Amino acid sequence: MGYKLKTKKAAAKRFSKSTASGKIKRGIQGHGHFLSKMGQKAYGLAGYTFVSDADFDRVDAMLPYFNAKRKRTRALKAALARKARMAQETTTAKKEAK
Repeated sequence: MGYKLKTKKAAAKRFSKSTASGKIKRGIQGHGHFLSKMGQKAYGLAGYTFVSDADFDRVDAMLPYFNAKRKRTRALKAALARKARMAQETTTAKKEAK
């Protein structure tokens, strides 16, 4: 019988659920207190944003039951396509050699 993965409770309090596209929502910094003298422009920027790609793996490891998916960037898609194309070329070359 395996062990359950534990959620880091500090991270669970700071990140909201993942969206349908797999992104993890987080609050914007600097909007916790001392809001009375904040300008209207800065006050309007309050709300939510999403975890960046650089931090995604760390946050995802802290929240094992979040069901978040890494957003595939253009570079990652190109690398996967290149790898698939190379695999296809090697299989066709092997067939032609026979």
